[in-house]
Amino acid sequence: MTRQNDFKSQDKSLRRQMVVDTAIKVFHRKGYRSATLDDVAHDLGLTKPALYHYVSSKENLLSQIYIQALESFFSYIYEIPSLELSPTEKMRLFIRRHLKTVVIENLAMFSVFFSEENQLPQEDVQRIRGEKRKFNKVVEQIIQEGMDWGCFRRLNPKLMSYAIIGMCNWLYRWYDPETSLFSPDEIADQFVSLLEDGYVHPGDEGRPAGAGASGGLADGEYLERRRDLLDDLKEKSSQVASLIDELKMLM
Repeated sequence: MTRQNDFKSQDKSLRRQMVVDTAIKVFHRKGYRSATLDDVAHDLGLTKPALYHYVSSKENLLSQIYIQALESFFSYIYEIPSLELSPTEKMRLFIRRHLKTVVIENLAMFSVFFSEENQLPQEDVQRIRGEKRKFNKVVEQIIQEGMDWGCFRRLNPKLMSYAIIGMCNWLYRWYDPETSLFSPDEIADQFVSLLEDGYVHPGDEGRPAGAGASGGLADGEYLERRRDLLDDLKEKSSQVASLIDELKMLM
């Protein structure tokens, strides 16, 4: 809990930010519906009437959180398409920044952002959804550039953007910095690898161009499987030949 004297010693703009930051923690901890302005005031060491100097309502406070979250989104993504990087490097940069800078480092804020949209006033909902569409368009732009360069597969850019953004965003549902077995860098590396290389271990069928004949199996294991397959085919061929001979005798 913030001590009242500590709060009042800050300049007004910083105090407003402290109100928003505290509300984020309260809404994340208790859920928006269960949280009250009394809870926020208590954590700030203020009375509820004093809190009204900085916010008009709980709904207004939630809107401020969404505005701040969107500013955080766009502060790092809008510059990426114009960087002197290949489309592949741009997408890697987007994924790493989105996972680490946005979701992981601001986990409480984005937990509220991703889960409480239906609690916003309707006019704010429309604005937020419009900003999200702009965000998706930037990712689509990177994907389309990658297709034009020939380094991305030609799939639907919109669906690809939904899949990539959704995979990154869902982190807020399961990531806990206190108990996670994975560092932010490890998570980012795994996500990039999954998107670029896929999740199916290349085998004989559907093997990517350039993959080795063994499809990733050890040479001995691969040859043993091929011998077993050949023996099985020989046995079946012999059975078919015998059946044909029997049919000829009956004709």
